[in-house]
Amino acid sequence: MAGNGLLKSVFFVGFVVAVMSAWGVVTSEGAISCNQVVSALTPCAGYLIGNAATPAAACCPAVKGLDAKVKATPDRQAVCNCLKNQAKSFGVKLGKAANLPGLCKVTDLNVPVSPNVDCSKIH
Repeated sequence: MAGNGLLKSVFFVGFVVAVMSAWGVVTSEGAISCNQVVSALTPCAGYLIGNAATPAAACCPAVKGLDAKVKATPDRQAVCNCLKNQAKSFGVKLGKAANLPGLCKVTDLNVPVSPNVDCSKIH
């Protein structure tokens, strides 16, 4: 009986990890998840979708926090893929997205936001 309980516990833990991975809670080491990117850019939503002329006060600190997490090529490629896939669904104005890194004075997040960009070529 004790073995059966252990088996159920191991199965449950495996199931929880699988669900968390599917939701983006568990990420592979070194890569930023799309959930992290979207969460960081949430304070910028009004600006990015064209409802505000300038980014909100909380936008640039959030962008700078995300910029600090971008350490290497896989991070920049992950951000690029996320922005590429999410920009259209959220109605992001591409020109405003392109201006955001300069407005917030960040360097590593300066990736193109375009439906046609090949993120594998970002370095």
